[in-house]
Order: sequence, then structure tokens, then C-alpha cells
Amino acid sequence: MVPECNLGSNIPYRKLMDGFLPALLPYYSAPSNFSIDPFQIYGNLYYVGDKKVCMHLVDTGDGLILFDTGYRHTLHLLLESIRKLGFHPEDVKYIIHSHGHFDHFGGGNEIRKMYGSKVFMSLVDTELIRERPDRALMQYGPAPYDEICWPDQEIEDGNVITLGNTSVRCVSAPGHTLGTMAFFFEAINGSERRNVGYLGGLGFLSVYREYCREYGLPENKCELIEQSICRLWNEKVDIVLGNHPNHNCTLEKRDWELAHPEDNPFVNAEAWHIFLSALRERKNDFVALGY
Repeated sequence: MVPECNLGSNIPYRKLMDGFLPALLPYYSAPSNFSIDPFQIYGNLYYVGDKKVCMHLVDTGDGLILFDTGYRHTLHLLLESIRKLGFHPEDVKYIIHSHGHFDHFGGGNEIRKMYGSKVFMSLVDTELIRERPDRALMQYGPAPYDEICWPDQEIEDGNVITLGNTSVRCVSAPGHTLGTMAFFFEAINGSERRNVGYLGGLGFLSVYREYCREYGLPENKCELIEQSICRLWNEKVDIVLGNHPNHNCTLEKRDWELAHPEDNPFVNAEAWHIFLSALRERKNDFVALGY
């Protein structure tokens, strides 16, 4: 049976930080080792990310929407994935960044410069990074050329971004960052439609009290996570997207799909509640440990 999500485990902050950069070095030194073939998730929704960071593409019939652009040093992998699917990067009209960390907006500037794409990110995270650029966490990466991708349009709770046949509803979901957004839209497959949900930030690195003190952020992020879970609980979702592959077991589901082509493990009306319940369970453990 294919798993639905794996949100990791809670360990002391310093131990986590000590292992952060060493774990990234192989990814920076040989990014092609982390590439995977892009694939269709459902209808007009596609996976164009790698083994470290999720990126998703929507063909709206009037141009492409790209959710997140990953690290800057893997931009070539992203563009190649778009081409492998038969699309053209110059048709990326909108880029929607899930939150204000460099591993999710890293390729945005280059795509915008090359193809004229319009970039969206939350108003809250944009203002936080303007106030203190180190909140984008580029200092955690070994590449000297990383840069902030400032949005062309700052999005807020309740905004709807429409292109072609797709309307993306934006919902504030603070926790991972104060400006993390969740996104809801329909994936279209002929006459059929499926509801897609994407909670754009889950990692607990930025939830630790020590981290919040270091970056001048409120220490009540666990309370914010709980509030976001409650707010998102009643959304109708058939397809859950991940921010990193482990969040929705992207790679395991793809392997299952290749072995069982008659089955699509990405379509599961119960997955959203399984996903949010796992997030709540990890949050509760985090609180119990006093982190």
C-alpha cells in the first residue's frame, strides 16, 4: 500500500542545524543526481520538481502556471522537465511561490528575466524579508549567487489568481512562515475535474523557539499551525500536493503508479485529512518536547 505522507521527526534544534548544510552539499555539487523524469499527476497537472523540492505545472489552455521554482542551482533541471513534457518555458505566464524561503523561489528571477513571467508571493512574507533579508535563509545554502525573488504581485488571503481555465484560490496558512499560503484549484482531465490542495510550507526548522528568537519572529508558531489546520480542514481536496517530496510521498506514489499503471495514487479524497492529521500529530509531539 502506497504511503500518503512522511513529515519527518522532531530532533533538537542544534542537531538539526549541524546536519543541514552537510545534507545539502551533494545536492549542490551534483544536482543531476537528484533529477527525476517529469510526469502527469492528473489531467492538466504535472510534476516538474526533483527529489529534493516539489514544483508543479498547470496547463491552463492560455499559458502555464508554475508553483515554486526550487533552488537557483537546479533551474536547468526545472526547465528541462518542462520541455520533456512537451511544453515551452516561455509559456510560463504565472509563477506562484508558496512562501518566502530561497529553496522555493530560487529560480524565479531567471525565469522572469528570460520569459517575462509574472511572479506572485504572499504580502506577509515579502514584507518580512524586506525588513530582514536573512529570513529568506539564503545563508544556509553554499551557493554565492542565490538571490531574493521579489514578487510582481503580493497576494493576500482570499485572492484568486486566474489564467485560462484555472482559478487558484489563495488562503493564508501561517506556521512554517508567517506568510505561508495554501492554494486550491481544479485539475481538469477532459470532462472530469478534481480538487487540488497545496499547503505551501510544512517544515519545522522555522518553528523552533531558538529559530524564532534568532530571526525576530513570534514564538507561537505551533498555535498558528493548529489554527491553519482547523481553517483548512473542511476544504474538499482530491489531490494533495507536497512542498518537498516526502510531504505527500511524491516519489513513492510515482513508483507505485509506474508499477500499477491502472491506478493513480495521487487521487485520494481521504488524503487531505490524513495529511493534516499527520501535521497535527507532529506539531503535538513538537510541543510536548518543548521545542
